[in-house]
This record gives sequence, C-alpha cells and structure tokens, in this order.
Amino acid sequence: MAQDYILMNDRSENGMIAINKAVFQAITEISILDIENAEPVPATPFSKPIQIKIVDNKLQIIADVKVVYGANVNATCELVQNKIYENITFMTGYKPSEVTVNVLGFSI
Repeated sequence: MAQDYILMNDRSENGMIAINKAVFQAITEISILDIENAEPVPATPFSKPIQIKIVDNKLQIIADVKVVYGANVNATCELVQNKIYENITFMTGYKPSEVTVNVLGFSI
C-alpha cells in the first residue's frame, strides 16, 4: 500500500507530525515557477507532471518541465533540481532522497 504522508517524528505524548504528499507537490510547483528558463507542464486527466513517491519513509520527486527555447537545458535542469531540494528542505525540514527533472519539450 502506498503511503500518502511522511512521518516527521515518532509518536509522542502530544501526538505525531506527518506531512502529506500534496504539500510536497505544491512546493515543487512553486519551485519550478521560481526558475526563469523553466515552465511547468500542465496536468491532463491522463498524466501528472509532478509525481511524489514515498517508499520506506523516503521522498522521491519526479518533475516534468519545459525549457525556454535557447536556454541551456543542463543548467536549467540543475537549477530546478537544486531549487526543489532547497525549498522542500527549508519549508518542511525533510531532505528528499531523490529529485529527478525530466524535460518534455521546449517553449517558445
């Protein structure tokens, strides 16, 4: 069964803290929009451009982007990858184990 959240701390006397996958997806979308030469791929009923996977309490992120025509693809993907990692670490205190950026095309 797939997990829908990451457990941040063990159960204590006050309860437990967990973060839902939707939070990581929203942070990833915001991170892509922050990069100048990258654009998010719109979601369709048959595809999800941002996939969040939680396996053994480890976070894996796969993000599909479009790169602005004429921009350096490698440098843009590296910026997107670093921005996603930094924002998730800063906003949640949890470090993703894997951040993958796929280029699905170019925008003019």
